[in-house]
Amino acid sequence: MISQPTQATASDGTASRAVGLPPLLGQALGPLVPGAPIPPGPRMNPWDRAGARPVTTLPDGVKALLEGLWLSPGYHRGPDGKTTRIRQRPVPSAGGAYPVHTHLVISSLGAAGLDPGLYAYDHEHDTLLRRHDERPAGRRPGAPESADSWMVFTVQPGRSFGRYRHRAWPLWIADAAYALTAAEFLLDDPAETLIGPAAGLRDLLAFAPGADTGWWLSRGLVPEMPLVAIRLPRRIRVNRPRSTALARRRSPSLATFATGEPGAASSRTLHLAQRSGQAWLLGADRIEAWTVSPQDPPRQIARAVWNAHRCAARLVYDAAESDRWRCRPVSGFAATGQSWVIHALALLDAGDEESAP
Repeated sequence: MISQPTQATASDGTASRAVGLPPLLGQALGPLVPGAPIPPGPRMNPWDRAGARPVTTLPDGVKALLEGLWLSPGYHRGPDGKTTRIRQRPVPSAGGAYPVHTHLVISSLGAAGLDPGLYAYDHEHDTLLRRHDERPAGRRPGAPESADSWMVFTVQPGRSFGRYRHRAWPLWIADAAYALTAAEFLLDDPAETLIGPAAGLRDLLAFAPGADTGWWLSRGLVPEMPLVAIRLPRRIRVNRPRSTALARRRSPSLATFATGEPGAASSRTLHLAQRSGQAWLLGADRIEAWTVSPQDPPRQIARAVWNAHRCAARLVYDAAESDRWRCRPVSGFAATGQSWVIHALALLDAGDEESAP
């Protein structure tokens, strides 16, 4: 049985003035439906154009971790049964946008069997590339030597923005949080994390800000935004049973929920279905949801968004390991004056094996 994760709230127990989000960010919480999709940009940045070269032989631990997160056994099928261009992956992504990119920062002392340097992983071609850079990896100008090495998750903002427009920014956090939690799940060893966005994460990767489009385009790249990092152990050991569980994890299709019994839905489920405008939720056997007040200060809302998605991700991965529940993440809730449902999970006891992103 899966235990109920801690409810994500934005309150830290201190008195603070309710200010809410800036208007531009606050649009993500409103009822306005995103417009027609626009081109989202490349699935992966072509780091080879910027001088990066493939690593011919990957250390076993690095290979197991990267494949445990992103190895694709094939492509999803659409509602019509036809194969789409969206790859199946262990880590889910809102709408199959997959904006998350993976980088390794290996310190001057080396780690995980890799030489010091900056590395970018191409999820599409299962290739790790070593970048060509002007300074030692993981060091800000004038910073001392460090023994720490990191896995950094960035997002290519256009991947989500192309489909979700003003609702994209919570989904950038959602996808990064699901990736981070998957890395923690696979490593099965508590490790330090750095939550961004922040200049410190850009420094780790020797990135310019995303707004400096000239820096990116001159290298044949599109901007990436570093959101979170996890410190790597000197020797990476991946939990194989958990990796297997993630590899077989699939979100149940909407058609699977349609076979449920809507008449048996609780009042809470009815409320969430109405708030999201997604009637298929009525077929869920169980729903978990995380909320925050939209009137809380921005920093508290940001913490709540990270916490909600990390709690939800752990629930998804624990469910895959136990084989007790099948979970489909849900976003896109409009806020009321007092509450915003940040994220929810729709769970099924059993169902059709057809999957969705």
